Amino acid sequence: MGAMEGNLYQLIKTRKGRPFAGGLVSSILHQTLLGLDWLHCNSFIHRDVVPENILVTTQGIFDYQTVPVNPEAVTSANTATEKDVIVIIKLCDFGLARHSDSSGPYTEYVTVRWYRAPEVFLFAPHYTTAVDMWAVGVVAAEVLKLAPLFPGTDQMDQLHRFFSVLGSPSDEARVDSSGNPLDGGAWPAGIELARVHGVQFPVVAYKIVLTI
Repeated sequence: MGAMEGNLYQLIKTRKGRPFAGGLVSSILHQTLLGLDWLHCNSFIHRDVVPENILVTTQGIFDYQTVPVNPEAVTSANTATEKDVIVIIKLCDFGLARHSDSSGPYTEYVTVRWYRAPEVFLFAPHYTTAVDMWAVGVVAAEVLKLAPLFPGTDQMDQLHRFFSVLGSPSDEARVDSSGNPLDGGAWPAGIELARVHGVQFPVVAYKIVLTI
């Protein structure tokens, strides 16, 4: 691999608040996902997908067709264009990569806290390539916002930030693809104790990333 100019974290900082063109966002994520797809198809989990590990080289300027990042926006044949840089993206730093078919338990402390998937954060002994996809989603939000999505200061603050953005876990999120529970299930004793003391467990609604 040839020398690269820098990384995605540095590119975000150079924007100084100026949003990326929609087409450039698509290009960054498309290339990142192509790299991860190759890794996953070869049965490896990267486990450290962060902006600093996404290398970037710019190659001139391109007129990107305006992409409606807002899902409610409507495109037409006369959609405007946005000038922005052309980028080449490469994944790097495979020091934490692990073969997905290897026996566990897997390492509990991997990747930077801000990009760590909930199952890793909650010390799951086994996990899948889904932890990389979570990290890519968090990076995607950062590319759009030009700021980290979950900049938690510690473990509890990180969980709070998950819930404040994603909302309370739905019933569907509590079972796997076969319908088997992924958590401890209902907690009737805790619910009754809360009722006795007049405490109501909060239910948090999710937020649209672009409104954060």
